[in-house]
Amino acid sequence: MSRKSMRTRGIVLAACSAALISACTPPMPPDVLAARAESQIVCQPGEVQVGVSETLTGAMTSVGDALTSICPGQTVVEAPGDVASPLQLVDRTPVPADIASFDKQACAAGSPIVVPAFGYPVTIAYNEPGLEGLVMTPQAVAGILQGTVTTWDDPVIADANPDFDLSGLPPLTLMAAQTPQGSVEAMTAWVAQFAPESWSAGTVGVLAAGQQLPTVTDLISELTVTEGAVAVLPIFQAFNNVLASANLPVAVVDADGATQEVVVTADDVQLYKVGSGATNITVDGTGNILASPAIGGVPVEGNFDIASSKIVLGADQPLVGWPVIGYAHLLICDDPAAPLPLSFAQYVVRLAGQGSLETFGVTPMPEPIRVQTFIPLKVTVSGDEPAASPSVVPTA
Repeated sequence: MSRKSMRTRGIVLAACSAALISACTPPMPPDVLAARAESQIVCQPGEVQVGVSETLTGAMTSVGDALTSICPGQTVVEAPGDVASPLQLVDRTPVPADIASFDKQACAAGSPIVVPAFGYPVTIAYNEPGLEGLVMTPQAVAGILQGTVTTWDDPVIADANPDFDLSGLPPLTLMAAQTPQGSVEAMTAWVAQFAPESWSAGTVGVLAAGQQLPTVTDLISELTVTEGAVAVLPIFQAFNNVLASANLPVAVVDADGATQEVVVTADDVQLYKVGSGATNITVDGTGNILASPAIGGVPVEGNFDIASSKIVLGADQPLVGWPVIGYAHLLICDDPAAPLPLSFAQYVVRLAGQGSLETFGVTPMPEPIRVQTFIPLKVTVSGDEPAASPSVVPTA
């Protein structure tokens, strides 16, 4: 199987500029429909508390700061994820039990709404100077996560990295948090699909092997002072803590039916966007939208629009992106008498909110998926003007 590295080569302008919207004919592209729904922002004076998973601490503050610059009287305060809050950000795909628990603990009135909020690329982060850019195959990752690969020169790592001298290094030491992590769910979903012969545990949020730490904060603290240590982390956390991030391969079948292995580098934010389209979207019986971890790097048909993502690929570059991306979700208590949670959630999925999240270090939702969230969040497009949520006081 041949292998080559891949990164994007630039950006292009959106398909329709603002000046040309009137020239677009139905059916309008998702980005144009979204722009219509974002022509006004309804300010709601008051403070909303958001419970945030430890891994994503600071993400909602970033969005809240952007909103406060437009609506000075509307503020957001983050709380730990285990504190009952009318709005909650989780780092994984909620299951029915999660939604029921949120409804019982946080929704004294109203009913819960669940939508994806953003993606975040996940990697094998490690503390080993001089080994930046190692390629980790699914088989190598599976061995590391189950504790059978404990040296850097193990053939399952060395064979994929012939240009590195991996001899004489400290032991490879796996570290993991004791609490369920969306990043671990995404990584184990990837190895379960692409290395089933090496990983039989399926998709899990907690690793059975390795040194167990109470919290993500403890994990990162120990990881940064232990040479040879490795862990599953979101890429933004690895970068923020000056840890190396493994590059990951994607298998691509060309037009002739031949399989080619493309190595995707961990520092290309444009390819995170492509990879985030590899999710599967489901809608439950109440209209909640759930996004699975995006694995494999190849967008699912209908979940990615290259023009609205402002990405341009080379003539010989396949449409593949980062192959392991977790999806954060918002759980919102929709109470007409308390409109702040829904109002803030609507801002999170706006282009402005998604832009502030990208600045924070995570990946905005692909436009086709983002537009789908308008339905449960009651952001609708009708004619030339958007209809405000029934739970939101309309602007003058």
